[in-house]
Amino acid sequence: MKRVGFFGGTFDPVHLGHLVPAVRAFETFRFDALVFVPAAQPPHKLGEPMTPFSHRFAMLALATQSYDHFLVSPIEVERTGPTYTVDTLRLLQGRFAAEQAFFLMGSDSFSQIGTWSRWEELVDLAHLVVLHRDTVWGEELLAKVPASLRPRICTVEPFLGVADPEGASHSIYLLAHEPFPVSATHLRERLRLGLTIHELVPPEVHRYIVKNRLYHQGSEPDDAG
Repeated sequence: MKRVGFFGGTFDPVHLGHLVPAVRAFETFRFDALVFVPAAQPPHKLGEPMTPFSHRFAMLALATQSYDHFLVSPIEVERTGPTYTVDTLRLLQGRFAAEQAFFLMGSDSFSQIGTWSRWEELVDLAHLVVLHRDTVWGEELLAKVPASLRPRICTVEPFLGVADPEGASHSIYLLAHEPFPVSATHLRERLRLGLTIHELVPPEVHRYIVKNRLYHQGSEPDDAG
């Protein structure tokens, strides 16, 4: 495949704040495939409660089933111990024979990239596509990333298309789409309180959450029907 996008995250649960920007990125960069990569044991979340991988993978499969070129990879659960993004991405590039690899992340994650294990290898392995999260963007975002990355950064508008990058170094694209103000943390808290989330996740994902009684205890939330 020529252009392949890889979108990593815990997806606990996957929601429209993941899917809407993913569609924007797919249409802007014209990927041959966009691969969602649910994390197994992310090092920065060791010891934190996390929904079992099987549920998170199943919800992603349901959420992406109507998109012909969206795929979900189980690669991280195939490995043991903490999984580092740079290692996962290197394996994925080989499996998908990507001529050009693009790694998608939210701007909140990109603002902390300097704390990631071997981040220098990561940014030399693939182009980055930074999705607009409403928590950090613009000058505030640029001030938080390592100074060595700033010359690589450019802003692109949704849907206009992006030409093949020139030169040997990988680019960092800030995709200037409208942010979708929702987070998985917020959704989990709403479910624990018995509040509705049906307008914030695909209907198939909502039904799966209710059926498997995820993220809440006691009686089912008010929108269980």
